[in-house]
Amino acid sequence: ERYLQLNRGSYLFAKIGIMFAISFIQTCTFVAVGNFVLDIKGMFIPFWMVLFSTSCFANVLGLNISASFNSAKVIYIIIPILIIPQLLFSGVIVRFDRLYPGIASQSKVPLIGNMMISRWAYEAMAVYQFRNNEFQDQFFDFDVRRKYYAWKKDYWVKELKTKTTDSKRMLLDSAPGEQLTYNVNMLYSELMKEKKRVPDLEVEKLELLKPNLVTLEVLNNAEAALLELDEYYIRNYNLVNEAREAKITELTSTPEKREAFLKLQDAYYNESLEDFATNKNDLKKIVEFEGELVQKSNLVFLSPEGGFFDAHFYAPNKNLFGLRITTLSANIMMIWFMTALLTVVLYYDGLKRGLDKLEALFNRFKNKTQDAISEAAA
Repeated sequence: ERYLQLNRGSYLFAKIGIMFAISFIQTCTFVAVGNFVLDIKGMFIPFWMVLFSTSCFANVLGLNISASFNSAKVIYIIIPILIIPQLLFSGVIVRFDRLYPGIASQSKVPLIGNMMISRWAYEAMAVYQFRNNEFQDQFFDFDVRRKYYAWKKDYWVKELKTKTTDSKRMLLDSAPGEQLTYNVNMLYSELMKEKKRVPDLEVEKLELLKPNLVTLEVLNNAEAALLELDEYYIRNYNLVNEAREAKITELTSTPEKREAFLKLQDAYYNESLEDFATNKNDLKKIVEFEGELVQKSNLVFLSPEGGFFDAHFYAPNKNLFGLRITTLSANIMMIWFMTALLTVVLYYDGLKRGLDKLEALFNRFKNKTQDAISEAAA
C-alpha cells in the first residue's frame, strides 16, 4: 500500500471508515445478543453507544501499533501489555482507593485510572443502568437527598463530634500537639464548607477555630453547631423518607398496581450492580484524606463538587466548564476525545517517530557507555 503513493489523509480516512463500519455491526449484534441473554432491558442504545465508541478507540490504537512496528511478533507481545492495564486499572478488579498509596486517591479517580478507556466505558454503562432504568428512575431524586442526609447524620456529624471531644480533652490536659492542630484544622475546614451548604447555620467565633487561637469556649460553640446540624439532617432525612414512602404507597395502592410495581422491580432491579455502585459491602463509610472527611458509601447518589477530573468513581454526573452533564455523556465525550487524539498521532506517525527518537537516545547512551568502558580498560 505504501508503494501506491496514496494521499495519506484519504487513505487513513478510508481505512478508519471501513473499520468503524465493521465495529458498528459487531457492537450492535453483541449488545443485542448480550442484553437478551442477560435479560437487560431498556439499555440497548446507551450500551451500544459506549461499546461502539470503545471499539473505535481500539481500532485507532491498533492502527497506531500496526504503523509503528514491522514485526508481527512484536505486535503480539505488545497487545497483552496494552490490554492488562485496561483490566487492572478499570476500577472493577482493583478499586482506585486500594492501589499503591503513591497513585491512589480516596476522593477521586487517580490519573492512571483516567488514562484507561475501560474506566470511562465501564463507569458510563454501570451508572446509566443503575440511574436510568425504569424502576430506579422513580426514586433516584429522593434517594440522592435521603442518602446524603443519612451519611451526614450517621457518620459525618459523629466523626466531627469525636474530633471536638478529643480536642477538648487535649486542651484540658494541656497537651497540645500535632493531633490537636490536625483536629482543629479539620473542624474549621468542614464547618466552613457546611456554612456554604446550610445558609442558616450559625457558628459563633468560627474564625477563632485555629490551632493557635482555639479555646474550650470555641470548641463548645463548634459542638453546639454540630448538634444543630445533626437535628437539621435528621429533620430533612425524615421529610425525604416520608415523601419516598408516600410515592411507594401511591404506586402500590391497589393489588393491580402492586403487582405491576413488583414486576417492574423484578425486571430492572440489579442487586449486584447496586453493590458496586453504592459500595455497599465496604465497611468504611467515611475516611480521612488530606485533612478532609470523604464519603465512601452511596457514591452513585453523590454529585461531585470539583472539576471534570476531580469526580469520584460512579459519580452520577460531572462538571464541565461549569455545567453539569450526565456521566454517560461525559464519558463518551472523553472516549471520543482520546480517539481523536490517537487519530492525530496516527496521521503524523507520532508513535513511530517517538519510538525512533527513544531508540536513537538509547543507542547514543549505549555507545557512550561502551566508549567509557573501552577507555577505562585501556
